Amino acid sequence: MQDGGHVTDIVLSSAEEAAIRNVLASVAYLLDARQYDRLGDVFSEDIHFENPSRLIADGLPALIEAMTAISEPALSHHITNVIVDLQADGTAACISKALTLRKTGVHAAEYRDVVRRDGDGWRICSRKIRSLG
Repeated sequence: MQDGGHVTDIVLSSAEEAAIRNVLASVAYLLDARQYDRLGDVFSEDIHFENPSRLIADGLPALIEAMTAISEPALSHHITNVIVDLQADGTAACISKALTLRKTGVHAAEYRDVVRRDGDGWRICSRKIRSLG
């Protein structure tokens, strides 16, 4: 990512980067299974979540409530083209493309996530979704 915030002399280990990618991918599986009560496995307690076309939530309880209230959730979520960029503060800025299968067809989006390590591993503390279509 070329947004000026990355650290070029500090590199994530392969295991750490794999753990981050696993968290990003796990979101799709939890949403598709409607396991909203497990969103704390992938999102931090203070998550800031923005999907302007569907919901904005601050905090894990608000996100779970908002997800549960969606009357027609997507049928399937897919994440691809993931870039993980370690930041000076120890977080990782991630950007990825997403494809979502809905009753109305396939929708494309871009995810911009900030992921940080806590006592339980890496968690997404900020997600901003931008529709691409």
